[in-house]
Amino acid sequence: MNMFIVAQFLGILVIILNVISMQMKEKKNILLCFLFINIFSSINYFLLESNSGAIICFFAIIQLLINNFFEKRGKNISKIIIAIYIIISIFLGMITYNSFIDIIPIICSILFIFSIIQTKEKYIRILSLLNVLIWIVYGIICKAYTAAISDLITTISTLIGIYRFDIKGEVKDITSNE
Repeated sequence: MNMFIVAQFLGILVIILNVISMQMKEKKNILLCFLFINIFSSINYFLLESNSGAIICFFAIIQLLINNFFEKRGKNISKIIIAIYIIISIFLGMITYNSFIDIIPIICSILFIFSIIQTKEKYIRILSLLNVLIWIVYGIICKAYTAAISDLITTISTLIGIYRFDIKGEVKDITSNE
């Protein structure tokens, strides 16, 4: 099977998970979706030889796992860890840098760092909205068309999530058993 087709299939999975993630009310559910989104996105960009995007998404997986470790123990992520995340993001971007466009994943990585440390889902959604708008540009330039479509759909889903949960008020989480 052609790697381009496999990459686009993974992009479709990312679309589904992105839509679901922004319609969730609880942070733990949003972050679980983010984990799988970044797994599939990392593989997607790797198959498309967009190494900067691939490595930044892979690093996001590591961040999510580390942050989950701290949150399960009731501890906040320290400013030192956040600074280390930012330094690593810049370093990873520098070692994979081929052209000006490779700066985009670095910017997105830093936005992601700040989105996943938020305690309020509202701020996760707002930072994710900004992040996804920037990823759209990267996806189009790297020919990760399903990723770009995913990001566009995620933009719409995020706006709906912001309206449902943050503007309109309390709404039942789509994963809730209530």
